[in-house]
Amino acid sequence: MESTPVKDTKGAEKHKHRFLKVCVRIAVILLLLALICCAVAAGYAWHYRSHYRISFYQETSPKVSGSLRIAVISDIHNREYGEHNAALLSDLRALKPDLILFPGDMVIREQADYQAALELISESAAIAPCYGVLGNHESERIYYKDDKELPKKLENAGLKLLRNASEKILIGRDTVQLFGTEGTAYGFEQYGGREFMDKAEADPDAYGIVMAHIPVLFNALSDYDFDLGIAGHVHGGIIKLPFIGGLYTQEEGFFPRLCVGKYTLDKGQSLIISAGLGDSALFPPRINNPPELVIIDVDRY
Repeated sequence: MESTPVKDTKGAEKHKHRFLKVCVRIAVILLLLALICCAVAAGYAWHYRSHYRISFYQETSPKVSGSLRIAVISDIHNREYGEHNAALLSDLRALKPDLILFPGDMVIREQADYQAALELISESAAIAPCYGVLGNHESERIYYKDDKELPKKLENAGLKLLRNASEKILIGRDTVQLFGTEGTAYGFEQYGGREFMDKAEADPDAYGIVMAHIPVLFNALSDYDFDLGIAGHVHGGIIKLPFIGGLYTQEEGFFPRLCVGKYTLDKGQSLIISAGLGDSALFPPRINNPPELVIIDVDRY
């Protein structure tokens, strides 16, 4: 007579109990890690709302007689460093730039009050000539929020807007030719940037600077003759990964090529992309990616 095997229900229960305990421990660890990550992100976001770094770049050119210093205030997004931007303006005065460039996104699209940005421009214009281009936030306020007065307000504050336009200025004994282009990452031709650059006459003896808010526009702009390109927009990739760089930009996706810092374009031109001084929203926060005031020194060689 065959015997029927008896199931070890106690062993199965013990195994199930151990498995549940392991799952709970893993869940608790994951929850703690998530809370730590959130705390770190919140800490970075809070710190970076009142602190920035100053990033220095060195360029050389036979087109300058001595030294030319350029300050770049990119993507300030109506932020203030100190009351009425006292801290930022104090640094600007101490650094003594010959030229101050605003490559777009001085305002926030959803905010109708951008007095802080206008005051910053006004005070900066007392330090050095200020030139700029529209960013996507200015363009969207103009065309989608019906803020038709925005360009005039920026100009009245002391910012010379280059809207598919160029201008030569004399700084000391040096001639600088500035070009400002408009357009989205997918609309360089649609917004007149290509037509303007095709018709623009570059002075071979002047130090040429091209401003475009969105870095990927320089994939097309690299065809033209200039010395230095300036861009912003991508906020340094939001999160900076060690040994890798910026995590994400809207135009290039994850691990973008054009993110922050200095690049060399096809014809040997330098392109400097600023991580910007502000943010358009609280989320996602910058992590390991401080806001920056960019200073570029151009010396003769």
